[in-house]
Amino acid sequence: MVKQASVLADLESIVGRDHAGAPQDSYQVDGLAPQVAVRPGSYEEVANVLRYARSEGLAVIPWGGGTMMHAGNVPSRYDIALSLSRLDQLIEHEPADLTVTCQAGMALTQLQRHLGASGQLLPLGPFPEAEATIGGILAANASSAVRYAYGAPRDVTIGLRVVTADGHLTRAGGKVVKNVAGYDLCKLYIGSLGTLGVIVEATFKVAPVPKAQSAVSLAFPTPAAACSFGTELLRRGLSLRAMQLLGPLRDSAIPWRLDLDLAGSPLAVQRSQKEITALAAGGVASPVTPDAGQTAPATLACKLSVLPSQLPTLIARLTELDDLPAIEALPTIGVLRASWTQIDDAEATLERVRSIASTLNTSCIVERCPIELKRKIDVFGDAPPSFDLMRRVKEQFDPTSVLSPGRFLGRL
Repeated sequence: MVKQASVLADLESIVGRDHAGAPQDSYQVDGLAPQVAVRPGSYEEVANVLRYARSEGLAVIPWGGGTMMHAGNVPSRYDIALSLSRLDQLIEHEPADLTVTCQAGMALTQLQRHLGASGQLLPLGPFPEAEATIGGILAANASSAVRYAYGAPRDVTIGLRVVTADGHLTRAGGKVVKNVAGYDLCKLYIGSLGTLGVIVEATFKVAPVPKAQSAVSLAFPTPAAACSFGTELLRRGLSLRAMQLLGPLRDSAIPWRLDLDLAGSPLAVQRSQKEITALAAGGVASPVTPDAGQTAPATLACKLSVLPSQLPTLIARLTELDDLPAIEALPTIGVLRASWTQIDDAEATLERVRSIASTLNTSCIVERCPIELKRKIDVFGDAPPSFDLMRRVKEQFDPTSVLSPGRFLGRL
């Protein structure tokens, strides 16, 4: 192992003395701390850091705002924290083409402020953490309830610039909406947790800021009733931007709440709100005022994905557990997050959740759990039939395991 003082001196020669130093606690990942933290100021500096790490057999983990670092398995090695905080500039915005290009270290909130001045927005988020960066969101494939209308990060990303593990600056996709011939590498990098390359720049499709917006919250006695209502709204093609099911609400006679976000032209939003109100007035739901919701951090959190038609069954099984989870679900998409703030035996509860997922032939990804449990499991669950292909992709892109080793599925 190269000594820390030597690594620090070598990296200072690449990024400058002011931008390399002994790591702070804020750069820990699952209790592991790197030898050195660096903040490159250019793509070439990122490439040089990776070339150096590869030549010395050092492991690098890219950092954005640090809000998604709980995702993935415990790293098998960790020597250099590669912060993209200095790569935070807007590169190009073409309002007429509905496209924007920015560096990966830019915070989503900062990008939204710029786009908002032109009456546009990037249809990702919002996320609870204001520090969430473009690169981190893409690396974790993080999404929110607005994917109902706009899709996930893979659906709005049209181009990336990525530095590979051997220090080459590459481009995937482009800067126009229809630009891909053959396999779209953007979809490979997004969600890979920085194990295949370091995203340094991204180009997106943007959307107009809706001229009118409104919110409706409805209470339902059962998750099945809420999901059925959501399916009916989808069938009617209303001006909905987001739909999220929350529950079970404690101390409430009607324990399930469906939050609807309406957006579009004023007449379309008005018509949609009237239609939703009329449909709910048939006795299937009642209007409610949403509360602040759960704010305590989760001790255990799992993400499950099923066919939308299976979602009520999945929720029913989860609410039979001794430790009742808080549930957030996207009814028309089939994505569900179950979380526990206080739990006696996280390992036993997770075993039961994974058993439920297995009976429904669905995936269960552990997003948060106690570090002692995380060291014993693969947070992604059992390897799928495609794992051998995934392993060969990792070997091609990063044969010496420089980038985030061990964090992805199967500890790739």
